[in-house]
Amino acid sequence: MQFLMNPNLRVLKAALMSSSLLLAQAALADPYTVVTVANGGTIEGVVKLTGEAPGIAPIKVTKNQDYCGASIPSPVYAVGKNGGLQYVEVYLKDITKGKALPTDTISLVNEHCMFNPRVQGASVGQQIKVSSDDPILHNTHPQNSETNATLYNIALPFKGFSVTKPLPATPQLIKIKCDAHEWMHAWVWEFDHPYFATTGEDEHFTIKDVPPGTYTLVAWQEAAGEKSIPVTVSAGKTVTQDIQLAAK
Repeated sequence: MQFLMNPNLRVLKAALMSSSLLLAQAALADPYTVVTVANGGTIEGVVKLTGEAPGIAPIKVTKNQDYCGASIPSPVYAVGKNGGLQYVEVYLKDITKGKALPTDTISLVNEHCMFNPRVQGASVGQQIKVSSDDPILHNTHPQNSETNATLYNIALPFKGFSVTKPLPATPQLIKIKCDAHEWMHAWVWEFDHPYFATTGEDEHFTIKDVPPGTYTLVAWQEAAGEKSIPVTVSAGKTVTQDIQLAAK
């Protein structure tokens, strides 16, 4: 004799199995552990494009032209005077122990109809202060980059207005937009460790106090994507590791 299982029970059983699998995977993941790094090393370098940066048309301003102007230079491939690429997030992948996480509040400013900085890193547990230097209405709308789930949506009605919010409790890439000005974008890489850096106007990145060992160093750029390379850090030493990305 055969017994037919209720379809609702099948769904419940599948959901329970899926939840158990996720819990098992979470249990197997190595949490980050804070330890004393007495004689750590340093990773530094420059990120460059392989070849010339592609020409990208200026951003066409569609709102508040009286303040924002008719167009804004595209910051997608911002190359410095020495050929280094700005707005690249460089980080160690899957590092499980090291120095303490930062606790300061990071900043995101709506500045002349753009976000500043365009790209930055942060650690779980930090907060973000969102503010406006513009005399026009902005809203700052962070989302999970994979699911598009809204984290919060902050209205900034006038110059000098600011709001401070906690970052999510789990590491993720956060994409940020302004619904009032569709060309405004920024990214926050949130990690469960403190070993990251963003290339700025000096075109360099520096990651300090790294426990000796061999790691995977990752460089991420909004248009060129990611590139991973191995890097070995010796106690008390500085290793120079330049990275080249291919424009897309």
